[in-house]
Amino acid sequence: MCSCGTLWFHKTLEVDPAAINDARQIGAVVLHTKSEYTYKNSTQIDEILVMDVGASDFMEAEAEAHSRLIQQGWTDLGAHNVESRKWRYVIVSLDSLDGLDAYGATLQAEIEKAVQAASKEAGSLVIVDLAPME
Repeated sequence: MCSCGTLWFHKTLEVDPAAINDARQIGAVVLHTKSEYTYKNSTQIDEILVMDVGASDFMEAEAEAHSRLIQQGWTDLGAHNVESRKWRYVIVSLDSLDGLDAYGATLQAEIEKAVQAASKEAGSLVIVDLAPME
């Protein structure tokens, strides 16, 4: 009888703070925010880092961020995605600021404001999206 009720409990998936700190080491953080997705009985909270890794364009920024994460011990998953060896169930996706609409209007506005305040060229930055997985 007890196991039947487990479907009613809501679960929240979050990234280990140590994994976030590790990812922050690859460059200068322009913005650190969160993105929340709710589905079925779970809420997934992604940690979003907009980072300057000293690149002149996004392709270089993506490659540099990927390389630095690999050097820190993250595992390559292909397509510029990595997963943590140290912290279970954390996957990092690297994205450009060109695809901000996928993050929703509120987060898009927050990112655009932070980029302007930092006086950074959006094309030279990379979004480092840390997602907790089950």
